[in-house]
Amino acid sequence: MGLEYCENGDLSQILDEHSLLDEKTAKFVAAELISGIKCLHTKDILFRDLKPENILIDSEGHIRLGDFGLAKQGSVAQSFCGSPAYLAPEMLKKEGVTKAGDVY
Repeated sequence: MGLEYCENGDLSQILDEHSLLDEKTAKFVAAELISGIKCLHTKDILFRDLKPENILIDSEGHIRLGDFGLAKQGSVAQSFCGSPAYLAPEMLKKEGVTKAGDVY
């Protein structure tokens, strides 16, 4: 899998520089993120590692999801993985993660 070079870095870098996004930018990023996750879910892919560091910003300000190392095909994943600060509650309860975990 290849990905274009995203010269504007990732969302965590943007948040480090600006602390907060203005409302227009936040809505834009949220809409693109929802669209991307929805696309993955229609293909029955669980991303499982959604965090600011994995949301890349291209040269035009659009987002790209990066780091599919924890992604899994299917509707439920049982393995415990992800970044501790961004784990869905069902992951912590060891109940298995569904598409809802990506949205959390």
